[in-house]
Amino acid sequence: MFLVVFLVPTALDAQEKPNSVEQFVEDIDKKIPQILEDFSIPGAALAIIENGKIVLQKGYGFADIEKGVKVDLQTGFNVGSISKPVAAWGVMKLVHEGKIDLDSPVEKYLTRWHLPASEFDSDEVTIRRLLSHTAGLSLPSVSAGLSYDNLPTIEAWLSGKNDGLGPVEIIREPGTQWEYSGGGFGLLQLIIEEVSGQKFEDFMQSHIIDPLGMTNSSFKIDEEILAQSATPYDRFGKPTDFELFTVQAAAGFQTTLEDFIRFAFASLPQHKDHQKYNSVLPVETVRQMMEPAPNSTIGGWKYGLGYQSVHMNDSRVFIGHSGSNIGWEASFRIDAATQTGFIILTNGGAGGNLCNPMFCALMNWTSTESSVNDCWPMPSIANKLYQIIDEKGMEDIATAYATLKQEQADDYDFSESQLNELGYHYLAKKEYENAVTIFKLNIDAFPYAYNAYDSYAEALLANGDREEAVENYKHSIQLNPENDNGIKVLKRLGESTADIHFKVPIDHLKLLAGEYISTSGTDKKILYAVKNGELLRTYKDRDNTIKLVPISNNEFVYLGRGLYVVFDTRDPNAIILKAPNEGEFKKVN
Repeated sequence: MFLVVFLVPTALDAQEKPNSVEQFVEDIDKKIPQILEDFSIPGAALAIIENGKIVLQKGYGFADIEKGVKVDLQTGFNVGSISKPVAAWGVMKLVHEGKIDLDSPVEKYLTRWHLPASEFDSDEVTIRRLLSHTAGLSLPSVSAGLSYDNLPTIEAWLSGKNDGLGPVEIIREPGTQWEYSGGGFGLLQLIIEEVSGQKFEDFMQSHIIDPLGMTNSSFKIDEEILAQSATPYDRFGKPTDFELFTVQAAAGFQTTLEDFIRFAFASLPQHKDHQKYNSVLPVETVRQMMEPAPNSTIGGWKYGLGYQSVHMNDSRVFIGHSGSNIGWEASFRIDAATQTGFIILTNGGAGGNLCNPMFCALMNWTSTESSVNDCWPMPSIANKLYQIIDEKGMEDIATAYATLKQEQADDYDFSESQLNELGYHYLAKKEYENAVTIFKLNIDAFPYAYNAYDSYAEALLANGDREEAVENYKHSIQLNPENDNGIKVLKRLGESTADIHFKVPIDHLKLLAGEYISTSGTDKKILYAVKNGELLRTYKDRDNTIKLVPISNNEFVYLGRGLYVVFDTRDPNAIILKAPNEGEFKKVN
């Protein structure tokens, strides 16, 4: 599994920005225990780095709740996709030794497996492009097994014996755009073995991990590593299986905070003690790994050779990576110029509620702006409901939810995604009736959210209610004609998706188009236009538009957003727009 975070959490209330490192560290140190409690994250290990120096390194919570083992600097964590930059050091070691060329076709190094034939030229799949996710390969995530002895070989995994993910293959023109591929790192793992003549885990241990001084880290999960490891816990704080990976290079690295600090410093060519921490690669090679590769940009994010980098408008650049597997979340982000950043490792499936806000807090603190917003998320209503269900069962959960929403609306995050996560928790456990109950609660709370109906339909289908599942998949597609998942499922079920979309006469759309001003005395304006037979929200100061999906002549939903608006056209010369999230407006031209 993998995690790439493209957006920091939504800002909440404005707060005073901490000016000193001491205040920043104190604020974070106080905040973390509350986040762990709010989101049922058992434990975390955190390091804060300022100007290349550790200003905080600390364990929080529990490595094992049942045994009462607390997290410390030597507690082991799986770091998910942070395995990729570590594995990239193995590739670059072979490049430095002249055994691999970054721009040679990968097929040059392969004997045990080969890329399947496709419409694309496999010679354009190079080492550089694999490292930067620009090789055009499939499989963003990698499968996991529960038994180390029964994992498929790397060749079998690449060929598609991987829990149904399918084979690694070229799905778009290599070198043309960024396409995250854990499968690509599976291919790099095979190449390391082919070129070095060693098993991947052994090569990495002897040539990279041990020389970097990471004495408690490994891609090989043996009894010694397991003995010092934290227990993984799911999204709601329950113990889950310790999963193992065929594609270790993409997701299988196990490390400690103490060890990973060494790797972070080895990743900073500017660090005054860089040579102390890095005896493996020349400093020029490390710099090269941080440089964005051609066509590796997506938004403000770019990809180098194994490393992500975030490029801010004020010229700050944060290098690093994030990672997510079942029961684990981790992140490290460091401003390359100032050598200021953090490392955070967690043993909870909800650890993203700590990792992502931590990055947001770092960006705010290092910003030159005088005021910032709070990055920290509100407590999850999903966690609260899970606790209620755990204690009292599912019977009165709708009443409990309604009461909480009425009496404590400001105390929890009641967004659509919260109930969706809870529903999928039960769906994954094959507790289908519980999943149906929660997803039904979500569509009642968000009646215009296409994804809520899609999820509800999935649970209904799993529970054997085909007819109602079809009805809800169709409604989901009515709310979002671009819901490819719903369309695919209905096609598989032999159901037609033709004629399910509501059509508004073009003359009526033109009647609705125009400029609307607020009736509450503010200067807020909303603009609508008609293009290609569709109603669009437009902006005077922006190029983007938002499509509106009709559910009647006068009722629309913003595509993919679940926001409902209605036009009162009883007087065509005085049309009123009612947008529940924005207020009431009247058409002026």
